[in-house]
Amino acid sequence: MVRLKTSEYLIHCIMSDPYKPIERIPPTDEVSRVQRSESYKQEKQDQKEPSPKKEPPYFAFIASLFNKLFSLFQKKSAETVKRKELIKDLVALHDLFQQLIHQDRSHDPSYTQILSVLWQTLLVDCNQLESSLEEKDPAVLKFKLLLEEIDLYPPWEDHSLGFYLHKRAGTDWLPIPFMDILYSLHVEAKKSPLHNSLEKWCALIAEIQENL
Repeated sequence: MVRLKTSEYLIHCIMSDPYKPIERIPPTDEVSRVQRSESYKQEKQDQKEPSPKKEPPYFAFIASLFNKLFSLFQKKSAETVKRKELIKDLVALHDLFQQLIHQDRSHDPSYTQILSVLWQTLLVDCNQLESSLEEKDPAVLKFKLLLEEIDLYPPWEDHSLGFYLHKRAGTDWLPIPFMDILYSLHVEAKKSPLHNSLEKWCALIAEIQENL
């Protein structure tokens, strides 16, 4: 079928039916121009809005692994710092016991004050050690044994050494029974240099350090 030109189409429509509305057919070149324009706009839009790049599947796994390793490293670093502080406190307690073995420091306020403050610190250290290690860990067991023996010494007194240390004796007040207990530890060490409570506690401290 031969396509009529626009002018011929109009004449044909008028001659066929003068009362029928004329249907306008756009020229072929105009249709082509519109199609080309729409196609050009679509290409431009595709260029402006590139499809988002998809990350390789292994990238998310590596990122997750890195975060886990970093968190683990932070936790290990914090535990290392706590253990170093604990060892430092144990060394300080060992030194205080050695001083009392060789010299009577029971009436020395500076000595009793340091001992009392250190005792409070060791109680906190014990709780932190229990939270970071297993309950049956050798270091935990020996540390709890050390604190228990100090706490209950001497067994024949109504108020033990631990009682006065819990009450912060030696800091704001220096009760005579507390000084008597320290003096009895010194006398015991003099009478039995190899087998006494202070030497036993020092040995326990060394064992705790070996297991940390």
